[in-house]
Amino acid sequence: MKVTARPDDKSDRANRLHVVIAELLSAIIDSTVSFNEMYQIVLDKARELTESKHGFVSSIEKKTKAHVSNTLTQMRDEGCTINAAFYSLPEGPHKLYNSLWGHSLNVRECFFTNNPSSHAAATGMPPGHVPLKNFLSVPIIFGDEILGQIALANSVREYTEEDLKEIKRLGEVYAIVLHNRQQESELRRSEEQFRSMVEIAPFPMLVTKRELNSTILYGNLRAAELFKVSQGALIGSAVADYNQKQEEWISILDEIEKNGCALDKEMQFYDVRGKACWVLLFAVKAIWFGSEALMITINDITDRKNMEETLRQLATVDYLTGIWNRRCIMDMGNKEFERSLRYKTRMSVIIFDLDHFKLVNDKFGHNIGDRVLEGTAKVVTNELRGIDIFGRYGGEEFAIIFPEISLKEAAKVAERLRQAIERYQYVLEDSSTLMVTASFGISEVIDSDRTFEEILTRADSALYKAKALGRNRIHCS
Repeated sequence: MKVTARPDDKSDRANRLHVVIAELLSAIIDSTVSFNEMYQIVLDKARELTESKHGFVSSIEKKTKAHVSNTLTQMRDEGCTINAAFYSLPEGPHKLYNSLWGHSLNVRECFFTNNPSSHAAATGMPPGHVPLKNFLSVPIIFGDEILGQIALANSVREYTEEDLKEIKRLGEVYAIVLHNRQQESELRRSEEQFRSMVEIAPFPMLVTKRELNSTILYGNLRAAELFKVSQGALIGSAVADYNQKQEEWISILDEIEKNGCALDKEMQFYDVRGKACWVLLFAVKAIWFGSEALMITINDITDRKNMEETLRQLATVDYLTGIWNRRCIMDMGNKEFERSLRYKTRMSVIIFDLDHFKLVNDKFGHNIGDRVLEGTAKVVTNELRGIDIFGRYGGEEFAIIFPEISLKEAAKVAERLRQAIERYQYVLEDSSTLMVTASFGISEVIDSDRTFEEILTRADSALYKAKALGRNRIHCS
């Protein structure tokens, strides 16, 4: 089995977009945030996602249909000769439907270009401006109505399709928010408006009481799907129902109380069937109908954690037998040896290998040889304690580390293992059976030992002594 990890930043970008949208929703749900503040928040988040130096967020006036630049970056590029007055937006609306700036509004589609001067809609730059390096624009559309535009320029790198998808997703969320904020203030503060913003989020979201059990006041459909319950059943339950580590949740609540939010918290949730999933959690203080609440966004990272576990196993587990590999045996052996010295406890080691195993491979083939190794690992595992450390040392050679066991006790275990291996029968394809034997070398920690390798060396020497004496036997160092 071979698993190759490919460098891919898609999951990182998805997590970043998840956090950015959550922060955006958290910032603009508060009715005290003005429209201009909201526009600036959207622009800042869009520039952050795309690493853009310039940009603007605009709106369309309902009555005049004029295109209004509500907020605009103020920095200048080197070589720009426009005076400061240009950056002060004029009072009232001005139209920017023409040229590259308004192209996405005219065609009602998002686009980007890394060569603006060659774009069909380009009409050149106003006097004093330096040329654009790149440009990205997303129209803000709710239903059939154009509400405005997010435009970005001069990223430190070229724009990509991923950038366009992220700003489009940001624009979709912003469109809902902007539409609702443009309604009457009473409607804007209604429960339905709040729920709609949570419901359209592209990831699971919860609104909970700001308390230890965190009773769920509202959860969107994606959250209900994550926990395998209906939305009706989700509301009124508690976060504690889906998280088994109360101390972990208490720690998150303490961080929220101290900092106002908790960012990128990895934790396990359990659905109603008891199946675990790994999530990346973002929680921030919010107000729900005048009461203190938490707004929680959840990103399911189970697939990523499973891949990490697979890679961890590849680094520590022998692919054929499923027991620890040599590298892990050495790491765990060193730790047990240090513990033995520190607490003056006993520790023994067995190294054994299968007698005449090369003949098995030569006569029956490597597939049968592999089956013998797998079977040996299973036979031995069934005879050991949970704290014993058993691994494949190399080829047909195995090692066992016995914490807190003397040489005499380890010899008794070795004899039991020798007999179990000798009794085990491997049934071949023609229904005949194959049986193997093993030779064992045993050693224990002595006062003069300074490294774990010294114990292994003595066990290895004892193994070769057992083989020299006729095989299928044990020998103590």
